[in-house]
Amino acid sequence: MTHLELPLTPLHEIDLVEVPRLQSPAPQHRIEGRVSLSTAVVHPLTAEEAAAGEAEWLGFLTAESSHSDYFLLSLTCAFRPPAHGDPFADAAVGVLLESPGEPADRQPIAWSISPKKRSHPVDRATTVGLTAKLAIIESTLEVTPGQGREELIVIGMGERDSDPEWRVKATSRHALIGDETFTLIVKATADAPVQAHMTVAATIKHRRFGLIPYRADLPATLRTIDLRGRTDPRDGDTRVASGTSGA
Repeated sequence: MTHLELPLTPLHEIDLVEVPRLQSPAPQHRIEGRVSLSTAVVHPLTAEEAAAGEAEWLGFLTAESSHSDYFLLSLTCAFRPPAHGDPFADAAVGVLLESPGEPADRQPIAWSISPKKRSHPVDRATTVGLTAKLAIIESTLEVTPGQGREELIVIGMGERDSDPEWRVKATSRHALIGDETFTLIVKATADAPVQAHMTVAATIKHRRFGLIPYRADLPATLRTIDLRGRTDPRDGDTRVASGTSGA
């Protein structure tokens, strides 16, 4: 297994804007100070890191390196409902991977994502472990068959697709509060640009109005991430991702 130490990047407060509804005229309600999103961390993976010590997998990745690159992308979303205010009912964090100007068969995909399923809250992750086949292992409990009927807090989906997402929800035992770290391995065409477009949504349970959906008003630097940045992806350096202002 390969262990990667990730830098702890700053969290940026983002506003939540009420999703327009037919029965709710403009202007839409805006909420501040309840959700923060970190600057993303991007780590271009070398074949040695990605192989995680497995010789056969190393040979495959080395041969593939002429036409495919792998990136580790990690970010944290923090949920901070007020102590005596309206709680979160659920939230979602989505990533749309894109190589602008490239045909469909050269678009990037999420090779693996983490977490896939989790049934209890954890601390913000700063270390990830890569096993062979680029599966991400974190120091968290993943739910597997036979472990009982736990209420799922986080569900990840979208492996091998260009639009992975995570859904987070409050349960009868755990409020939706705290930091959640989301990590994925991106497989991209070697000579193509690679961008990740972020979306964050949440539903707040208002005492007076019931469940109201919101979307995050993300600044350009957090909304669109350039995975290649200004460095060569084969250098293998861990860096804070740069945003793009053109998205």
